[in-house]
Amino acid sequence: MLADSSVWPWLGPLALAATGCAGIDAGVDYPDEPDDWDRHLVTPENEPDPSVSLGEFKVHPDACKGIATKPVLTPLTPDDLTRFLESQGVKVAPRKARTNLYWYDFPNGDGGFVRLRLAVLPNAPAAAKDLHNSLLDHGPGWWGLHRSNLAVLAPKAGLGEAVAFATKHKLFCWGVFTYAGVDDAYVVPGPYSEL
Repeated sequence: MLADSSVWPWLGPLALAATGCAGIDAGVDYPDEPDDWDRHLVTPENEPDPSVSLGEFKVHPDACKGIATKPVLTPLTPDDLTRFLESQGVKVAPRKARTNLYWYDFPNGDGGFVRLRLAVLPNAPAAAKDLHNSLLDHGPGWWGLHRSNLAVLAPKAGLGEAVAFATKHKLFCWGVFTYAGVDDAYVVPGPYSEL
């Protein structure tokens, strides 16, 4: 049976599906990346032109010039993210999905949208844990942010697409950016951080 060459094309996709390495497909088209989306990315040693791969880049603090990036220690509400987005010129009204879950639908320019899910948790450790677990549950390519007691989950994208989207909307200035890899979730260092 294995000598039959018609079987081989199916082994790769089957093996990938069996291991769960593909991540849940969100069926979302991200907007085109602006030409200069990577201008604020540097190597971990602060050198220009990094490789956009996990562990090979970070977001330079200049990306958040004029934006407060000190960690927030008090509980937040969805209004805090809404105000931040408005201050960046983004008009996206949250839709309440349930008591502690809100959707932010960003237009993608093709008549669709990129939906970010904001969960309101009791405290910062719960928000970080919720995001981490959600990323692992959804699989590679899913990404998000957390700030204080808020966790934002974004749909699957390539690392470059996710970073471009987060950079365009200054989300690195608002929360801790985390991206799901094959075996774990990885924080991309940026101007906003929490312990």
